[in-house]
Amino acid sequence: MNIILGDGLLGSSVIGLSGWNYISRSRDGFDINKMTGLEQMLPRGVKTIVNLIANTNTYSNDIDAMFETNYRAVVNLVDFCNRKNIKLVHFSTDYVYEKSKPNAKETDKAIPTTPYAMSKLLADEYIMKHCKKYLILRGAQKVDPFPYDTAFTNLMGNFDYPDTIAEIVIEMILNNAMGLYNIGTSTKSMFELAQKTNPAVKEAIAPDHFPTDVTMDLTKMNLFLNDGEKD
Repeated sequence: MNIILGDGLLGSSVIGLSGWNYISRSRDGFDINKMTGLEQMLPRGVKTIVNLIANTNTYSNDIDAMFETNYRAVVNLVDFCNRKNIKLVHFSTDYVYEKSKPNAKETDKAIPTTPYAMSKLLADEYIMKHCKKYLILRGAQKVDPFPYDTAFTNLMGNFDYPDTIAEIVIEMILNNAMGLYNIGTSTKSMFELAQKTNPAVKEAIAPDHFPTDVTMDLTKMNLFLNDGEKD
């Protein structure tokens, strides 16, 4: 049995498409930073926890709050999963590749520059070093429909809308993927993605503080999903 932590942008899509049970911060009062009551909230027979809770206020100045949710809470979640013999599926971010080379592979050095990306990378590293059974998925989802008047033509990545990313997340979980994977769809600009749901969107150039190339190599994901490298 799989259970999802979080019902935000991506969580809501995964819940809707999979029908899996979930624990919500708003509905259930769950605070991942305290982990209070998680064991009591879990249904019997849970084999996999899918963590889709994160502080995604990317450029926030509240660095401690960022690290509290994105790193320290994950440390506690890893320890919990190890004790209960539960597999942890954790959604990371393409932002860990902010200053890496284009089309970064999972084995390439991640070079984050923002506190958000740093907090997420630290969590990834902790999971890979300490978690007994894990799947880390690095990707990104954008609001559907695209809500802004302008979109960046020079911001490139493998991001997509939540339902599309959720389908990949679900398929990876159902086929028992393990380890670290980049996930997403074909390389595109934010402007190209925005046009799909907001035809009136206008072109813009990303400010200097934005990472403009978070493209990832998706070979490992494609091989797993398409070539039968599944249990």
